[in-house]
Amino acid sequence: MVLPCQLSPKTWPADMEVLWTKIEQTHNEAGYVNVHRYKDQPNLDTSGENYQNRTELFQQELRNGNVSLKLKTLHVADAGTYICFVKSPAWSHEVNTELQIAAVAPVFIDVLGPQGQGIGLACKSGGWFPKPELRWIGNKGQILALESKVGMTQDSDHLYSVLGQVTVPGGEASAAPIACVVRNNLLKTEQQSAIHLSGESPLTQEGVIEEEEG
Repeated sequence: MVLPCQLSPKTWPADMEVLWTKIEQTHNEAGYVNVHRYKDQPNLDTSGENYQNRTELFQQELRNGNVSLKLKTLHVADAGTYICFVKSPAWSHEVNTELQIAAVAPVFIDVLGPQGQGIGLACKSGGWFPKPELRWIGNKGQILALESKVGMTQDSDHLYSVLGQVTVPGGEASAAPIACVVRNNLLKTEQQSAIHLSGESPLTQEGVIEEEEG
């Protein structure tokens, strides 16, 4: 991933210093984390503590005023606002760049068995970012008016796992396929899995399908 930052005109004045930082929220206050620092004199080219071996400038492009930052091995926590600050003894320049990161994952349906007057289903998927949405739909794409429970957890890598549970009444269980759809609103992408039920027993479960909207 390259975070762009270009000086205009395309020059490299003497004693130039480049500082890339990231805005972080801590205790409801904005702070700044050092990402990468470069300085001509004395020769300095270092990554921040949380970015060791993951950042670098394009050395051959510096003389053309290109101080873009290459960020490697992306983590979900890398999403956010980055600041490119360039200064010399005579002037300074600053520009902000927004980095958005998204992730999707397969969706699976489990049959929980008879529950009351219907059949219990569980839909689960792990590895999403940002927080996804889950809904149950019928064969014509309509949202099913079923009472459902949805739980969401986030792991140490900031990825979300979602679990949805629903009880399908006996009459609807034999009517048509039922699908669980999980949506990433940032990418406008959906992953889904559908299951055919007959009475109290599942007949088939379709594979995971990915849908994208333009």
